[in-house]
Amino acid sequence: MEINDHVINENTVLFTGEYDKWGNLCTRVIEGVNSFVVNESPVDQIDKTLLNYGSSFSGALQGSKHILGPMKMYPIKINENKDIWLFPTKSFKKKNCVWFNLYHVIRTKAQGVQKTEVLTTFGHSFIINMKESAFNNKRQKAQQLREIILKDNMPPLERCFKIIEESDTIQITNQTKENLH
Repeated sequence: MEINDHVINENTVLFTGEYDKWGNLCTRVIEGVNSFVVNESPVDQIDKTLLNYGSSFSGALQGSKHILGPMKMYPIKINENKDIWLFPTKSFKKKNCVWFNLYHVIRTKAQGVQKTEVLTTFGHSFIINMKESAFNNKRQKAQQLREIILKDNMPPLERCFKIIEESDTIQITNQTKENLH
């Protein structure tokens, strides 16, 4: 089954590049229990999805670089409210790069030295050509990105400020929430 209009969503488990019979790079998507091809490249699929959320692939990549610092093959945030965080197995420029949705990866098992079985939600099992430790490092970086972004977006729980405006001065005191009322 081929689809022309698709956005990455909460049920998207993973996707990768695949060529159609005319040699066009498309995207093979595993979503829920379904598998289908989208008539655009994986990066175009990510970019289109992010544009729907007011961002872009290059913007998400820049954000990840800023937050995580120097590394290779950055994970990206698609939508923190829907808990969609993607991480690549290879450079996104390679056709056989597999993008996993962090939420759907349950566990991994080494299948020899250079192969890893990835068990995901919906009962899927995938074998990829990668050391288990390398895969889990990429997964951990996606988890780290998630934790940093979610932590920075949460309101402080312990302290807040009380601001009192008087005739020509402003007094600011650091209070616990219980002492404000």
